[in-house]
Amino acid sequence: MIEQKFRQPKRNRAVWAIHAACTLVAILTIASLIFVLNRSVVEADRFGLSAERRLVAIELRHQMEAAVQFQAQVSFWNATYAELAAGRLSDTFVAPELAGWLWEDYGFSWLIVSDADGHVSTAVKDGLVVPAEAADAPLHDVEDLLDEARRRYDNALRNNNGTYTLDIPQPDRQSVTPIVPGIHAVDMRQIEGQMSIAVVQAVIPETLQLPAERRKPVFMVSVRPLTARSLREIEAKLGVTGLAFVPLSQRPADGVHVSAGRCADVSCLVVAWTPKSPGGFVRAEILPSVIVIAIAATLLMAFVALRFSSVFSALQQSEARNRHMAKHDRLTGLLNRSGFDEVLAAALLDVKKRPFALIFADLDEFKAVNDEHGHAAGDAVLVTMAERYRLRVGARGTVARLGGDEFAVILRSTGKDASELATGLVNDAQTPIEFEGQVLRIGGSIGVAFAPRHGRTARSLLAVADEALYLAKRRGRNRVQTADDLSTENNDAPDDEADRRHTG
Repeated sequence: MIEQKFRQPKRNRAVWAIHAACTLVAILTIASLIFVLNRSVVEADRFGLSAERRLVAIELRHQMEAAVQFQAQVSFWNATYAELAAGRLSDTFVAPELAGWLWEDYGFSWLIVSDADGHVSTAVKDGLVVPAEAADAPLHDVEDLLDEARRRYDNALRNNNGTYTLDIPQPDRQSVTPIVPGIHAVDMRQIEGQMSIAVVQAVIPETLQLPAERRKPVFMVSVRPLTARSLREIEAKLGVTGLAFVPLSQRPADGVHVSAGRCADVSCLVVAWTPKSPGGFVRAEILPSVIVIAIAATLLMAFVALRFSSVFSALQQSEARNRHMAKHDRLTGLLNRSGFDEVLAAALLDVKKRPFALIFADLDEFKAVNDEHGHAAGDAVLVTMAERYRLRVGARGTVARLGGDEFAVILRSTGKDASELATGLVNDAQTPIEFEGQVLRIGGSIGVAFAPRHGRTARSLLAVADEALYLAKRRGRNRVQTADDLSTENNDAPDDEADRRHTG
């Protein structure tokens, strides 16, 4: 009996110790798994935040680079340099050459021509010429950029026996971006109460050769506001929310930010947004599994790694999808204007070795289809024509939809193959299209230009192809006209822009 009395407490203590040990192991295991889970959440949030900051910073840099490239098309252009020989841009030059496309296409609110001391000779605001004194305020906001651009210009200038040459590195011919001289100054700052991209560059000829009498530079200042619409476009592109410019001292407590421009004061504006916090997604997905497999720490870690990699893969896929959407038309899947411009720029870099044909196609009677049958029928026509054009061109070239009912083809051929293809595109447009029991009939007019014969720059080649397209419409539509046919056309023929771009 005594033995049993002693054995019972010992057995109870052993059971308690085993239970305690098992409980302790369970608690330690669960605690370890919770620690790993929390650590995974923190790392996912940190990685997601770092990726978002990097994406936003890169996008802001791309926005500034795009503004520099847009402005360089004007400031690094022989026509502008020749126009400024008189000291200012004439109204007859501003209206047709600059005002419309700088304001409507690229969104520049200001275009100011000034000397190094800030004396304004020409000011264009929202596409309209305004008095020079109206540009004093925005010019004051970019005085430092004007000084920087002047220093870069002076550092690049070389005296060459009475004439001057700009010593600028030759552009990379493998690049698909437009040529930029590299003597500009650019920054993102608040101008007239709105966050904008300001670009300053001396107006120079494409030859980089300057006569002695024009050694002193004339600078072009352009201001491109970052509107609410452009911020929403950046949000959609990057997959972030709540993107806004706010003072550094007033940024949201739950938000993140990156610097906008060079300003470092607490009153300066920064780009702030609400982070997506992928860690919350990780926690919600993993916690049920952690509870179920509390005793299988090794399997849990493998599951965490799998889920964590899925989050990273989702971020990568989202970024790739955004890049694709930025270059392609949502309706037809063809390249959009941005993607087309890159392909055209790349083709022009190699045009000496590989000439090509630029084909502009415009659908005839397309507006009538929209008016009579509705926009759904118009979309069906665009999708059908895009597929026909894609199949006809195949691997021989690139097809793009530039907007509306306008298509473009870059064909790596300038001979008979280009003419046959253009004729085939006209035939494709004339082939009836079935839509909801109806037969839709349209047509197509084609304009063709050959590079480098009709142009070595995107601007000149696009203009010639567009004129050839207009000639095809004036000569009866449903036909092909090349840039060679322009020499036979009556110089007094009307040039109504609305007819040329939107007829049919």
